[in-house]
Amino acid sequence: MSESQEVSKLPLILTAIGTVIFTVLVLHLYGYLSFVQPEEGMELEDYRLVTVGSEEAGQLRSNPAKHEAECVDGILVLHASHMNGLAGVLKDSRDRVVRCIEQTVPAAK
Repeated sequence: MSESQEVSKLPLILTAIGTVIFTVLVLHLYGYLSFVQPEEGMELEDYRLVTVGSEEAGQLRSNPAKHEAECVDGILVLHASHMNGLAGVLKDSRDRVVRCIEQTVPAAK
C-alpha cells in the first residue's frame, strides 16, 4: 500500500506573504497607493464668508472660482476643476468640517 505524502505548507504561506508585500510595493511605486499623514493635508484655498446685504456682496467678481462644491453624505466637498482628481472637505478654523443640507431642485413645469 502506498502512503500519502504530506505536502509542506510553509512554501505556500511564504509565497502568499511575499506576493502581498510585492503587490503593495509595486502599487506604492506607481503612485496608486500613498500613505499620507493628517498633518500633510494641503490647503487648497482660503475662503471667507460674505454676508448677504453687506457692502462686500456688491463688490464680488462675476467670473466663478476654479472650485466646485457638492454635498456628500451631509459634508461639503470641494473639487478643484483645474487639478484633476483633487478633492477635499471644507473645514473651519477649529478643524471642524462644514456640514451641508442636501436639497433637491424642484422640476420645472
